[in-house]
Amino acid sequence: MTRKLRLLDLGLVLLLALLGWQMRAEWVWAHARELAFRQQRIDQKPAPASDPLPKVAPLSPMAYAEVAILNLFSRDRNPQVILDPPAPPVEKPVPPFPLARGVMLWDGAPPTVVLTERPGGDQKGYHPGDAIGPWKILSVDNKYVVLEWDGKQFKKRIDELMDRTNLMAEAPPQAPPTSGPPAATNLSGPNNNVKSGPGADTGSGFRACVAGDTTAPGTVIDGVKKIVSQTPFGSACRWEPAK
Repeated sequence: MTRKLRLLDLGLVLLLALLGWQMRAEWVWAHARELAFRQQRIDQKPAPASDPLPKVAPLSPMAYAEVAILNLFSRDRNPQVILDPPAPPVEKPVPPFPLARGVMLWDGAPPTVVLTERPGGDQKGYHPGDAIGPWKILSVDNKYVVLEWDGKQFKKRIDELMDRTNLMAEAPPQAPPTSGPPAATNLSGPNNNVKSGPGADTGSGFRACVAGDTTAPGTVIDGVKKIVSQTPFGSACRWEPAK
């Protein structure tokens, strides 16, 4: 037992001696490296020349004028005068449209529309290109008439422009109901209050028909012949130059 302990102690002593030798070798190597690093010479090179900095311009108060102009909390410092937008132009009121009494479309003749400027006024035939008051007639057909005023065009229906005042005035009044027998009416004689023959001149030698005229179609009076034709609005009557 004592022999084993001695061998163990001897092994420990040898191990400690080996560790001490190793540590000294490491120290010698580190010391030699430090000496070699200190003794090493480094070539010193001059630093490269740097470009000179740009010259700073002197301060100018005018350079900061935009700061004052764009100041959101002081609008009165803005030298630009803000003008109010111009007021929109006031549109002129559209004058009253002329009133229609009918339209006449004949082969070989320009279309004619019978108009009046005001209710109950004088009636006259107008063709495309004619003017009635402030209005100018551009085109006429069996349903529409195109009018121009102040450079603007208005397409109106014929029945929309009809003069209802004259139509109501021409309608016969209704007789009040009576309890007795109806009075006798002479149906054989013509109405003496109705004018027979051609009416107002509508231009180009054509004449209008008088309401209630009982002259037979084809009758020639004063060089004009009575013609009755069918239109979308009913029967159309005219007097045209007899051939």
